[in-house]
Amino acid sequence: MISMFPTITALATQLPPHQHEQMTLHDRWLAPLIKSHRARAIFAASEIETRYSVFAESQFLVDEPSAQKRNDLYLQTAHPLAKQLITCLLEQAHLVPTDIDHFILISCTGLDTPGLEMALAAELGMKPTLRRSALIGMGCHAGLTGFDRAMLELAARPNSRVLIISVELCMIHFQHGGKLDNMIAGAIFADGLGGAIIENRNRNRNRSGSHVSFPKLLETMSYNFYQAPDFMGVHLSDTGFQINLSTKVAKLLRREIRGIIDQFLEQIKLPQSQIRFWGIHPGGARIIDYVGESLGLIDDDLRYARLVLKRYGNMSSATIFFVLEEIVNQGQPQTGDYGLLMTFGPGLTIECCLVQW
Repeated sequence: MISMFPTITALATQLPPHQHEQMTLHDRWLAPLIKSHRARAIFAASEIETRYSVFAESQFLVDEPSAQKRNDLYLQTAHPLAKQLITCLLEQAHLVPTDIDHFILISCTGLDTPGLEMALAAELGMKPTLRRSALIGMGCHAGLTGFDRAMLELAARPNSRVLIISVELCMIHFQHGGKLDNMIAGAIFADGLGGAIIENRNRNRNRSGSHVSFPKLLETMSYNFYQAPDFMGVHLSDTGFQINLSTKVAKLLRREIRGIIDQFLEQIKLPQSQIRFWGIHPGGARIIDYVGESLGLIDDDLRYARLVLKRYGNMSSATIFFVLEEIVNQGQPQTGDYGLLMTFGPGLTIECCLVQW
C-alpha cells in the first residue's frame, strides 16, 4: 500500500508595491506622528532594513483614520493582492480554481462578512461546493494553524485540495503617539501575503514530473501560555487595532521554548539533532536571538528568520510562508531532511509543525 502524506504542492508570497527603507520610514513619515525621541532608537535596533506597504506615503495615517476607514482600505487593497497570490499558487500547482476543495483565509488586520475568501472564490470561479474557513484575529502564529487545519481536512477527505492564504496589511493600523507598545509595533510590523496549496501525495513531484523541494507535513502541536494572556494582543479601538506587545515575550520564550520543543520532539520520537532546518517566526530580533540561545542553535540555523526580518519585517501570520520559502530556495533541502517550523502569537500561543522533504 502506498502511503499518502499531506504535502505542500505550491508555496508563494506576495508583497505590496511600495518598498521603504526602515530609517527613512521613521524620519520622513512616522516621527511627526509618534512624537517621541525614543522611537528612532527602537526603529534602528529592529534589525529591519526594508519593509513593504500598501502606502506610497503616509497621508492616509496623518488624521488618525477611523477603524472603519482602515478596514475599508484593507478590503480594497487586499483583494487584488490576494488574487495575484492565488493565481500564482494555482499556476505553480498546475491547477484551476475549480480544483480547490477547501479555502482557508488567515488574517488579523481586516474583516468583513461575507469574507474576503467568499469574494475571491466568486471572482475566480471556484466550485459552489467549496468549503471555506476564515482564521480571523488569531495573530502571528496562525499561519501554522492553517497548516494544522489543512492536515485535518486531508485526514477526513483524502482527495481534497486545500488552498491557504494569509493576508496581513499591518501598517494600515499604525497608531499615533509615544506609547511603548505603539512604537515597537510601528517599528516592526509590515504588509505581506503568503500562501500554499496542500494535498495528499505519495511523492514530492509536480504534475510535469520535475522535482519540487516542498515538504510534507508530519505533525503539529499548539502550546498556550494561559498565564500570560496580556503579553501579546490586538484590540479594536476607534482608530483601528491597538497592539499590546510586552517586552517580556522574548524572555518568556527564552525560558520556556526548550521544554516545549523537547516535549514536541519526544511525542514524535525524533531527536533534535535530526532537525536540519529551523523555520522560526521572526517576531523581532530579540525573539530570534533568545529562541536560538534556548535551543542551542547556531547562526546558520537562524539565518532564514533573520533574513526575512531584515528584508520584510514582521508580517504577522504571513511571515512563516516567507521563512519557509527562504528555506526552500536558499537551503536547498534534500530528500529526507526534517524541518521544524514555529510561530508565536497572542495568547501567548506557540505553534509547531514538523515537515520532511
